[in-house]
Amino acid sequence: MIILYLVTILLDCLHAVYLDEYDHQPKARGAPSSEEIEFEPVITLTKDNDKMISMKNINCDNFSEYAHNCTNEAALVYNSIKKSPPLPAKIYDWCKAIRHLTNCAIDWNSDCKDVTESHFNEESIRGHMHVVNNICNDESFLSRYDELPNCIEGSGSAWENCYSQFKITVDEQKNTTHEWTHYETHFFMCCARAKFVRCTMDALFNMPNVCPYEQAVTLQQFSAIVSEGDVFQNCDTNMMYSNCPGGDPRPKGDSLSRLMNKRAHNSSLRSESKIGVILLIFYFVCGLIK
Repeated sequence: MIILYLVTILLDCLHAVYLDEYDHQPKARGAPSSEEIEFEPVITLTKDNDKMISMKNINCDNFSEYAHNCTNEAALVYNSIKKSPPLPAKIYDWCKAIRHLTNCAIDWNSDCKDVTESHFNEESIRGHMHVVNNICNDESFLSRYDELPNCIEGSGSAWENCYSQFKITVDEQKNTTHEWTHYETHFFMCCARAKFVRCTMDALFNMPNVCPYEQAVTLQQFSAIVSEGDVFQNCDTNMMYSNCPGGDPRPKGDSLSRLMNKRAHNSSLRSESKIGVILLIFYFVCGLIK
């Protein structure tokens, strides 16, 4: 009844001015289309997974220098000391930097595979390509992401804390062996991925004033894709999550209910003490616009 009452007030207030004002309202800025943004295309793997289709002249004598140069070149495109998600105005630079790093790795592995044993991990390359395909190449997702500046800024610190802990654990595991699919390495990286997803979910869906439901869902989708890019493995089968350090890290029922239920997410915004204030604000706005 309260909602119906508020809607009635709004309709009464706005009816007289709606037609005159409509044409003067600023239009929401949509995400640029792929035609408007020039991206360096990511070179895909061939059907033979051991071979790449790119062939460029590369000095294969110094892997460290090559990797360092690739990193510096990407930093010229997108350079941020923050680990939080890029703001919508910077998402295209972020994507271009990831594409460049991915192509650098593919080029080296293609040209230098017969010259040196130093190479970029192909699982890491596929993880980067997963991020590019599911974020940077998805115009529908980018359009929704364009609505997130306030949500990203408001949740950035909490998101960055989640990601920092995730990266520490994953990098420790990756640095112990080149066989990232080894059972023990795979186990701890999947535990870290699940813990990160739960961490961001608990943060994003616990601040409805900062991240409205639809925006929280979009940013959580971004979080999941990024975590899958860092740990590009099948973490859905043969995983004993109950044995993870600290217990099962997967989201609990209350977190999942907020993700699946908009009403549950917004419930913290409702209280009887706020109704009177809201009504006064509506009447005040009516007085201004009539």
